[in-house]
Amino acid sequence: MKQWLLIIDGGATKTACAVVHAESGDVEYSTSAKGSNYQAIGVESATAILQELLANVETFLQKYPNSQIAVATFALAGIDSPKDHTAVVAIVQNALQTTQLQVDTLIIENDAEATLLGVTAGQAGALLIAGTGAIAYAYDGQQIVRAGGWGHRAGDEGSGYWLGQEVVRAIFKMEDGRGKPTILKEAVYQSLGIQDVTELAEWLFHPSYTNAQLAKMGSFVAKAVEQEDACAIEISQQAAHELVLLASAVLKKIDYQNEPFTFYCNGGAIKHNPLILKIFTEQITFMYPQVDISLCQHQPITYLIERTKRAYDCL
Repeated sequence: MKQWLLIIDGGATKTACAVVHAESGDVEYSTSAKGSNYQAIGVESATAILQELLANVETFLQKYPNSQIAVATFALAGIDSPKDHTAVVAIVQNALQTTQLQVDTLIIENDAEATLLGVTAGQAGALLIAGTGAIAYAYDGQQIVRAGGWGHRAGDEGSGYWLGQEVVRAIFKMEDGRGKPTILKEAVYQSLGIQDVTELAEWLFHPSYTNAQLAKMGSFVAKAVEQEDACAIEISQQAAHELVLLASAVLKKIDYQNEPFTFYCNGGAIKHNPLILKIFTEQITFMYPQVDISLCQHQPITYLIERTKRAYDCL
């Protein structure tokens, strides 16, 4: 019987899916859909997205009648509490019930936690993800601890969403005469196809608005920094400070004792803004000289495949 691994990486912006040959590790099928964080889009929408992806997987596997999904990993954003885990388990199970897929071992985890286990290959290490949201995990070989990732209403400081929020705030302050001029205004107005601040306010409260759209505004900060925009530089400096606090929090939780240790970083907010990365690296290595900052070189699903493969090898 042919053995397969199924990996679904559901973030706030995008949900990636891969079917991997269990023995060779080759990706035989991949697809993607919109973000599936149920906290942002609701249970019904999250379920529908997973159902669509699983239906595509089922169609692919029909070419291999004598096969089975040995391990399926659903690494999904929005699992922040036992209550969230219960809700997401129900979403996944409901989505699976609409298919004929047979899954031997089912793993349902927070996407960042699952990525940590993949990127560190099960060894001690830490992971900071500054994408649409911001979260950090650390693993000391025995326990996994976390900081951040509490969502845009309560935090996510230093994330793409937070950057976008700061950009929009800076524009409103500039237009009011409460803040300094910034070239971020032109970038945002051009992106949205608007002419003035009243249209920006209308966009923010339009029914079609999404958190992912605001997070996109954060991507304009790095280019503005290159042009020495003072406002963009200040936003980047503050973002780096917030991410340092996040990283330090998980190191303290595992009682890090200044031994050689790798802190992996992923997500567009830190990978695509050189100033944020520079300040973050300088401050963390000053505080913890033995910590090595390493940028993740692959898409998150690559590390989730590794995490799933390790689970399969342990069966």
